[in-house]
Amino acid sequence: MIVTVTPNPAIDVTLTVDTLEIGEVNRTKDKHRDPAGKGINVARALSKNGHETIAVFPADPVTGSWIIRALAEAGVDSSTTPIIGEVRNNITIVDAAGRTTKINEPGPVITPAEISALTEKLEWRLDEHPTWLVAAGSLPVGLDADFLVDLGTRAAAKGVRYAVDTSGSTLARVTASGVPNLIKPNLEELEELAGTALATVGDVIDAARRVLPAGEVVVSLGEHGAILVTADLVLWAGHPPVVADSTVGAGDSALAGYLSVTDKGAFPSIHHAQLATAVAWGSAAVTLPATTVPGPHDIHVDRVAVIDNPDRTTRIKELSV
Repeated sequence: MIVTVTPNPAIDVTLTVDTLEIGEVNRTKDKHRDPAGKGINVARALSKNGHETIAVFPADPVTGSWIIRALAEAGVDSSTTPIIGEVRNNITIVDAAGRTTKINEPGPVITPAEISALTEKLEWRLDEHPTWLVAAGSLPVGLDADFLVDLGTRAAAKGVRYAVDTSGSTLARVTASGVPNLIKPNLEELEELAGTALATVGDVIDAARRVLPAGEVVVSLGEHGAILVTADLVLWAGHPPVVADSTVGAGDSALAGYLSVTDKGAFPSIHHAQLATAVAWGSAAVTLPATTVPGPHDIHVDRVAVIDNPDRTTRIKELSV
């Protein structure tokens, strides 16, 4: 089983327009409403592909209750703790040219008592010895990065591997602590973490090993695939070009794909299988509307190419299948 925690859950509202005109009245052509937050998205993708998972998150009586119901209807197990503040709505506006505009609410203010309840719930889930604890997404007001560091310490004490997918100063604090076994930044997030532009494969490798020397770093590169860096391994994986519908949540599906693999199958190693699966799930996700997660019929791992020790001098923008 994989446990995900989403400290700052959301409802993703995706609106489709012909053209977004700032300062004018815009009429939508379509609307999608999905339970979201990065950890919830990971759980949705895992569940849709037949993997046992449970999504843990704080929930208020109105918006949070809608998320619980929507997840149940999709067959996703959830475990929540009550909060007084209202769970946020995130608005995504997509125009006919595929341009995406996001408006994210900050989320509720979490009280110390609510933090304690969430921590206690996660401690109980760790006692069930899941294969992974995944902490993903932003933090609401009242929580700081030390919460994620504490979760990693608790996971390690129970022998549970810990994956973190967040950004900015929160990611910097968590990686500096050394508690994650895995992080999954995109290129821009790794550049922010490293404090410099990363133009080549070698730049990415060096930055990944600096920020998390003893763990696994999966760097998603959008249409240019993904790079996996460990202390003694470097892999690149890419998928043939796809027609994108929505990139929202694709990274979450990629992380779910990576974590879903427990056997190397026909690949040379489990790391090859994990990275190929991550790229296949992420590529499938971008072909689907809004924050729809891919299912088995959408995913084509056999189309993914995996390369050992890619040339360090290759520019990221030149990576392709």
